[in-house]
Amino acid sequence: MIKDLLKAFSWCVFTRRCDICGEVVPLGQARCDDCRKAPKIKGEICTTCGAMKKDCRCKKSHHKPEYEEFVAPFYYDGNIKKAVHRLKFSEYSELSKGMAVEIAKMIKTEFKHINFDAITYVPLTEKRQKARGYNQARLIAEELSKILGVPLEDTFYKAYENPPQRNQSARQRRANVFAAFDINDNIDPTNKTYLVVDDVKTTGATLSECAAVLDCYGATATYATAFAMRKPNTKDKTQ
Repeated sequence: MIKDLLKAFSWCVFTRRCDICGEVVPLGQARCDDCRKAPKIKGEICTTCGAMKKDCRCKKSHHKPEYEEFVAPFYYDGNIKKAVHRLKFSEYSELSKGMAVEIAKMIKTEFKHINFDAITYVPLTEKRQKARGYNQARLIAEELSKILGVPLEDTFYKAYENPPQRNQSARQRRANVFAAFDINDNIDPTNKTYLVVDDVKTTGATLSECAAVLDCYGATATYATAFAMRKPNTKDKTQ
């Protein structure tokens, strides 16, 4: 606890850091040049996969996700990729705030017609969360909940420890997360509309499985979001 407080104090007082990637920036500047220039997903967007229409490959896919729609502000590349890795693996938990701000902009634009009952997130196993010290998806969801004024719900638990999604094909990813999640005993999804949050979407298998579980428990609809997504037809090894 004391260590976390000292880290937060140092982060805010002694240096000014980019709110996306954590690089040191000059005083008075909130974001580094690389993150400010990072291309955003904008214009005509396919809300099935989240890509810009010119990049979309949904017509070639045989697998329709279980969630209604998906959006993300960035492709998983360049400085955005570095930012995700720092949040996930290097204890840069503070970056969740800047990431949530960017996601919220997309939600307010693309999902402005949706009234969400709850924001939730992709869970980690107890073992993995203990090793990392936090769940990066929960941190982003918590900040997003504050910005959007939608309640945060600890909906899921992970039923078993499956292998990491990275280094697996799209088919293997779908099989890997099958029945991996369930609903906590104190949660009733009946007639609720959910927004499920993750840090990165690669194939969408994880978010789709979460949506399928909510559907089984009577949720009205599930929408999904992440800070970044893999650009269609790019080979990337991430969770």
